Amino acid sequence: MAAPERDVHAAARVNARKQLSIREGTMRTTFGGAALVTGALVLASVSGGLPAQADSAAAVRATAASVNTGASAAQVSRCDRSNDAKKYALPHKSDIVVKIDHCITKRKSGSGYKLSSSLTMLWDELSEHFGSMYRFNHFYVYLYVNKRNNGGGGDKNLKRTMCDFTDALNARRESAIGCYTPPVNYSKKYDYYSDVFVVADVASDGKGEIYWALDRSKYIY
Repeated sequence: MAAPERDVHAAARVNARKQLSIREGTMRTTFGGAALVTGALVLASVSGGLPAQADSAAAVRATAASVNTGASAAQVSRCDRSNDAKKYALPHKSDIVVKIDHCITKRKSGSGYKLSSSLTMLWDELSEHFGSMYRFNHFYVYLYVNKRNNGGGGDKNLKRTMCDFTDALNARRESAIGCYTPPVNYSKKYDYYSDVFVVADVASDGKGEIYWALDRSKYIY
């Protein structure tokens, strides 16, 4: 990729972060999440190739399966409360639907516990393929570990990871990809949940960024 294109992509990320910071307070209140503090921002790279990405997605599904079957007493997960999916209309291209599932997981770590959030994103075309594969100028998925005081109130963001899925969406007609946050310490004084916010810019539609606030996960106590 040429240097000017990298500069444009970097500028788009900066703009997305600015717009996100403006909208987070409203978005978190509306969808049961936190009025966010600054938090840690980590860019989860997806440039390692499809096998590593597929492994990440499979790990999220395996975590949910272990919770449903009671397979691991040392690990507990709680996932989003609805099937979150969104159609993206792509000018002169096959429209796609994107589905995101996300969970928060508590794992035994030494004498205590650690928490992290994870997500799986799947996408597929809604018709026979036509047009260019350049679908998005950028597609950023922000994944959160949030906490609140036991019983409610005082919501805060503990970790925020930006997952850049632009290249993956522009490379494959349909696929799945995963992302996760770094772990944080667990305290029984708080309730914890995962949350997701998407910032996407469809190529050639002239409408700018599209924002998608997903439903939060169930709580881990």
